[in-house]
Amino acid sequence: MLSYHETLDIILNAATPRAPQKMALDHLTGLVAGETLTADALVPPFDNSAMDGFAVHSDQIAGATRTHPVVLTVDGSTMAGDRPATGQRGAWEIMTGAPVPKAYDAVIRIEDSVILEQDDAGRPTRIAITVSGFPGKNIRKAGTDFAPGDRLLDKGMRIGPPQIMALAALGQDQVSVIPAPRAAVISTGKELVDDMDQPLKPGQIRNSNAPYLLAGLRALDCPAVNAGTIFDDPEKFDQKINALRQQDFDLILSSGAVSMGRHDFIPDGLRRQGAEILCHKAAIRPGKPILFARLPDGAFYFGLPGNPIAAAVGLRFFAYPLIRKLRGQRPETSVVARLKNAFTKESPFRFFQKARCHHDSEGQLHVEVLPGQESYKISPLLQQNCWAVIPETGLNLRAGHLVDVYPLFPGSEGGFL
Repeated sequence: MLSYHETLDIILNAATPRAPQKMALDHLTGLVAGETLTADALVPPFDNSAMDGFAVHSDQIAGATRTHPVVLTVDGSTMAGDRPATGQRGAWEIMTGAPVPKAYDAVIRIEDSVILEQDDAGRPTRIAITVSGFPGKNIRKAGTDFAPGDRLLDKGMRIGPPQIMALAALGQDQVSVIPAPRAAVISTGKELVDDMDQPLKPGQIRNSNAPYLLAGLRALDCPAVNAGTIFDDPEKFDQKINALRQQDFDLILSSGAVSMGRHDFIPDGLRRQGAEILCHKAAIRPGKPILFARLPDGAFYFGLPGNPIAAAVGLRFFAYPLIRKLRGQRPETSVVARLKNAFTKESPFRFFQKARCHHDSEGQLHVEVLPGQESYKISPLLQQNCWAVIPETGLNLRAGHLVDVYPLFPGSEGGFL
């Protein structure tokens, strides 16, 4: 039986990153940058006012106070969106975001001025400045946010709303990205009921794996569809796989029918399809029967065990790393935490445990292995904020032992850090 790392190496070595393609800004959220991208312009593109007020020459208002204001004429006005003006020797009315006329080096906010005279249209023509100024006061200088060469995206970075805002500000609409693989989820087992409104009959259970796997894939920004449930019927399995292969899915995940039982038909079904089974069974708990194969057209297949937590472990620690590899992302790294409670296991397998992390008063990260680790028990997931990984070596770990900890899905470390 292969170890976890041997199994994972086989999975990752089978994949190469997908080819990048250009996509428009509106479609980038959740995709991964296919190249490093830098700014090619100034943001702001021109010096502009940070306040509604009056542009002035700072040397003219040196020493101005409320008791000794400086009186200036107002020579003109500029609003946001107006072309830059030249300016004169008096003050210049200006609005937030408007270009600062070249003659001026400071902006005094309207609250620090007193309007003494106005024209018939209500425009100020004479004001008193009640504070002093300095060069650059309340002026947003060109290029102080972005300048040419500033890093916007690193290759392999997930693009989210902050990156979208930066790209939009720079007018970069077409960006090289690596799309996420398209996935399909199959359920197996005649005991499963998919219709949530249908009353359960004796011997039936609700299908919880498919909704979980679909949500987990979408949390990693992978388009995923529910391909339905097969009631332990090898012929229906063949029909389902043939249909999915016609739809160009990159990844197929099934739950159930991969162990050693008489109705565990998936390994033989994949062989009938001409698939290459690259590995089957790993020295892990839960999830030992996991299967990984490659179909003749290149699509990857994960046969996950049917117990809910075993399926969750297969998704988290085998499918997620493959998806990251396909998207050109670096391998994920863990954080280390101290065990809050002692842990004992009966076999030298790698254990993936439902767990909860927290910081103590000194900022040290601790992890508690939650009760209810049986692979059928879903309720601990509601308290879980991480996975604790218990290594193969050592059957008994004392409280305080350091173990690797992973968030519920890559990039969600904020749940416990």
